[in-house]
Amino acid sequence: MIRFSSLPVCAILTTGLLACGSNTTTSTGSTPDAANGTTVKSALDLVPLDNGVSGWLVDTSTTKTKGARAASASSEAEAVGLIDGSAAPYYRAPYTPKMFLWQNFTNDTLPAAPPPLGAALMLYILEMPSEEQAKGLYAELLNGSGTDYTRLAGTDKDWQPPSPLVGKDSRIQDTGAQWWINFYKGVYYAEVMLFPSYGPEPEYVTSHPDLKKEALRFAQAIASGM
Repeated sequence: MIRFSSLPVCAILTTGLLACGSNTTTSTGSTPDAANGTTVKSALDLVPLDNGVSGWLVDTSTTKTKGARAASASSEAEAVGLIDGSAAPYYRAPYTPKMFLWQNFTNDTLPAAPPPLGAALMLYILEMPSEEQAKGLYAELLNGSGTDYTRLAGTDKDWQPPSPLVGKDSRIQDTGAQWWINFYKGVYYAEVMLFPSYGPEPEYVTSHPDLKKEALRFAQAIASGM
């Protein structure tokens, strides 16, 4: 299995996934909607369990999320602690996430990422106060310069619209280290980062089209529950 190193988010694009933080939860948090007699899905319910997206298992080596549906933060201070202080872009005024969720997954079955190492994936889900805020955050992350979101601006690896679209609006990028998808739908903004196995080429090909398809499949599965 791929193991996640304890690195800040800003290092993800070149060095791999992070495994930091301290806040975890095991509750699914569904609540009844008294107005129409239905059950309102919690943001936690959007985070898959083992094979919730076929082939993908929760990475139990990530100690900060082990035994939890996802690591969670309900304030900027908690999110800063959760991901090594790199949560600031998500809390830039006027954006005020109600909940930040993080989980890591592994998959040993992908043709483009053969065993024993397999592939790794990191999922972020942010529950915003409104769809307007989710849409605004999605757009705001591309404003400014010198961030991971704008690092490849103007190059042939800049953000591209995926086909099919994920959620209400989405973008995908081959960063050179992973396939990275951003999207929003309803009150949720989410990110999916899929890393291939590390080994000699031709087995290790970051841009392998099968990995792109798999990243999109996972993202579509998350968006379908929103």
